[in-house]
Amino acid sequence: MEREEFVDGVPGTELLVDIKKDNKNVIEATEIVYIPPPTKCGADPLGWPRYKKYWQLFVVSLYACCFAYGENNLGAAWTTVSEDIGVNMNNMNGGSALNWLLLGFFNVLWIPTAMKIGRKPVFIGTTVIALCAMVWVGKCNGNAQWFLAMTLNGLGVAGYEAMIQLTIFDTFFVHERGRALAVYLFSQQLGSVIGLVSGGAQADTIGWRWSQFIVAIADAVVFALFVFTFQETLFPRFLFERGEHTKFLEQFKSSEVEYLDDSPQNSTHKLDKKENVKVDLTDEVFEYEIPKIEDFPAPSWGEIITKWWVYYPQDKTTFWQYFRRPFILFTFPNILYAGFNFGFGGTAGMLSFSTIAEILMDDPYNYSTSTTGLMCLGSLVGSGLGGLAGSLSDYVVIFFAKRNNGVKEPEMRLFAMIFPFCFGAIGYMMYGWGAEQGDAWPVISVGIGFMTAQQVSSCSIATSYAMDCFRGISGELVVVLAIFSACINFAVSYSCQEFLTAAGYGWLMFFWAMLVLSANASAILLMFKGKSWRRGSADRYFKFVEEGKQ
Repeated sequence: MEREEFVDGVPGTELLVDIKKDNKNVIEATEIVYIPPPTKCGADPLGWPRYKKYWQLFVVSLYACCFAYGENNLGAAWTTVSEDIGVNMNNMNGGSALNWLLLGFFNVLWIPTAMKIGRKPVFIGTTVIALCAMVWVGKCNGNAQWFLAMTLNGLGVAGYEAMIQLTIFDTFFVHERGRALAVYLFSQQLGSVIGLVSGGAQADTIGWRWSQFIVAIADAVVFALFVFTFQETLFPRFLFERGEHTKFLEQFKSSEVEYLDDSPQNSTHKLDKKENVKVDLTDEVFEYEIPKIEDFPAPSWGEIITKWWVYYPQDKTTFWQYFRRPFILFTFPNILYAGFNFGFGGTAGMLSFSTIAEILMDDPYNYSTSTTGLMCLGSLVGSGLGGLAGSLSDYVVIFFAKRNNGVKEPEMRLFAMIFPFCFGAIGYMMYGWGAEQGDAWPVISVGIGFMTAQQVSSCSIATSYAMDCFRGISGELVVVLAIFSACINFAVSYSCQEFLTAAGYGWLMFFWAMLVLSANASAILLMFKGKSWRRGSADRYFKFVEEGKQ
């Protein structure tokens, strides 16, 4: 990654719309520039046909859906589970809080693994662990088993907090990521809704323990899809980026290059084909291997099935370096903004999960477990609404870029934050005060729907914004977002019961609504200061990217 790739050397400020029509990396029949530019290698996911990209998106979205299904399957039966396994509500929420905390922090292990040996082995491994955790939850009794099962579940389910975003960044261009992220987040919320609705019905019929075994079966289906159909998306793009081989070729393709090895003929040669050369430049010797397209072919179906991992020796970054690098990003203000919005976006699901059973199974509603689950159908509509808002952010960026001589500023995407702000203001107030006053059930259901819309749209826009600002660091970035989400969800889950007892549903939701809306409204500050913060982070960013190639 070089400064010259960005307008005025500011990370994230780059040409998106080719107004002058002089850029070769442009989508046919449009003016949109490919960012990042694809290669012709068969292993490069950016160059895959659209059907293959969307199949990959479907598989990882199903992974998110099944994991979210498992995470929320007990929500409507929370009080029933508490009584059956002999764990009080405080410890039930404590185990859940531990699970959510580990969902983020275990990614400091999963993401470095994915960066070194590929995404596929991590997807497969986390699916197997989550499957085992669901079987254990279905059989557990007592506090010790509950907390241990939640720990194992956190280890497995952690993958859906970061791995899916990483795969989307691998596979889709900048102008497509908002839509792809919206699909993933919609699928995640769909799983949550199915879990809450079906979990209540299952608890009233076959029992909540069997509902966990059904989740395990769904995880087994996901495991099979990853093994037999998922193609690895890890690709050494840094070898093909400007500043790696392109800059070298521009400097030397028209000049004579002297071989400095021990060959019989110490001859001069025109650099006009792909080969390994050593160049004597200002009294230093640089060795450079020009990448060959045929070295990175598309795998056959047999290779997809049998080869579960990949390793690129050109990547000199160690596992330890990948482990510690995400923590450096906490010094980047723009990423902190995205992290807070991503983390607070998830509070909607945590709050509704922790309170819905207590609200609807007590006076004045006294609903059954099945009916309580059905009240969450509003989330399904909210997921679609939020996904639409997240997708619109792509078009918002293109709209403003065309009016800025084709140049994209990441802050252009933040105009779409008006949608999650409005969704959150409506949803949190309806749900909290509706429950406090015992309003009719549609108030509760519609409130949950708007809260879900806020979650999906806010998380989608925040993730896309962070990636727009600093491309080429997706592995480290998703870890930061997952840690923010884990810490905030832990705080919500751990404090929810005590806060609820002391203040009631209305003030509980009001408090968290103010934090969520403040995070969304801070987009106004970013519109004025975002670019100067990116400019101030430029030196650290380019050094960070360069160190990752060592």
